[in-house]
Parts: sequence; C-alpha cells; structure tokens
Amino acid sequence: MSPDRHDRAALRPVGLGPANFDWTAMPSSVSSAPQVAHFTLPNGLDVVVIPDHRAPVVTHMVWYRNGAADDPPGKSGIAHFLEHLMFKGTKRHPKGEFSEFISEVGGMENAFTGNDFTAYFQQIAKQHLKACMAFEADRMTGLTLTDDIVAPERDVVLEERRMHCDTDPGAQLGEAVQAALFTHHPYGIPVIGWGHEIEGLNREDALAYYKRFYTPENAILIVAGDVEPDEA
Repeated sequence: MSPDRHDRAALRPVGLGPANFDWTAMPSSVSSAPQVAHFTLPNGLDVVVIPDHRAPVVTHMVWYRNGAADDPPGKSGIAHFLEHLMFKGTKRHPKGEFSEFISEVGGMENAFTGNDFTAYFQQIAKQHLKACMAFEADRMTGLTLTDDIVAPERDVVLEERRMHCDTDPGAQLGEAVQAALFTHHPYGIPVIGWGHEIEGLNREDALAYYKRFYTPENAILIVAGDVEPDEA
C-alpha cells in the first residue's frame, strides 16, 4: 500500500456513507444556494450579482462575448493582443494606474481570452468596489493607443508565443490537432494566433476590434461576494 493510499484510509470517516449521513444537520449556509440577481441596465449591460457575506471581499468581473473565434481573417490573435493592450491606460487614467490601485489596496487582478470570450477580473476588499467599477467602466470606452504602446506589446505577445508554443512540442501537437479537428473553422486557429499574423497586427487593427466589441451591450458584469444587487 502506498503512503498516499494509507493516509486516505486512515482519515476516512467510519460509518459516514451516503446512507448514514444526516444531511439535514448541514448548516443552511452550505446547503442553500446563493440568491443570484440578474438584470440589464439601460445601456444594455447584463449584470449578475452573487451575494456571499462570509468575508468582506468581492470579485468583480467583466466578460465580453467575443474571443479568438471573432478574430478577422488574417488577423489571428487580435482578441488576445487587445487583452494585453487594455492595461495600457485611457484618457483619464494613464498606463499602470488601475493596476497600481488594485495592488495598493491588497487586491489581485488578471485577464484571459478564450475562443468565445475575453474576461477581466479583480478581487478586492468590499470598500474598494466602487472605485474598481469606475476604472473598468473607463477602459471599456476610453482606451487610448499609440504606435509606441502597440509595437512593444506586440513583441511581448510574440515572445509569449515563442515560449509557450513554438518551443513546446506538446503545444505544437495541440495546435495541429485543433487545426485538424476544426478545418475551416475559427476553433482551428490558436487563441494566441499564428506568429506571422501577429507580426502584422497594428494600432488600427486593435482599435477597430475594440470599437466593435468593447461595448456595454456585448458585456456581462459579474460581482460576487459581500455585495447586494443595489450596490452593483
């Protein structure tokens, strides 16, 4: 018997199988589902609020209903590239100010892109939710890009591709399998894009994609944690 299997056997409760466990004794906070609120604002933004008052913390997310599958032909990787550029500042808030705020209040943030979505999230103390929402709303409409910003970030994405795709046999196999499974379909193109097409992406491509997809009616705001619907 391996040590792991031995440990699991030693720690397994006796007589607590499904037939013997008293499920009614579970705390109501565990057995009951949260009261989820869903509504749509006049500007078309869908809002989902999931109250959970166990800790004074909230997770704030904005999901856009577009991803790599929406990349224009010949411009693969633009959705993921724009995800990077969304951290480069707006007319109101210069590059880094949003991220610095999240760091200063002890929060965390990140973003990710899939075939059918692009999402941005922050996890912060409840009292900073309003400021976080203001930052996120600002970059939904006020992103500013220059060639001096776009070109270096394109190099970052190309290096990301070289590190995680071009020099990784497993990743190369995965891309080949996807391309074979989804012939003549956007899912056959890697989310990060093909290297030779990433090299051609520019400021105009990024802004055109941004103006087309980064709108309230194409987004879902999800707030979960120590919050009520009227606070979102």
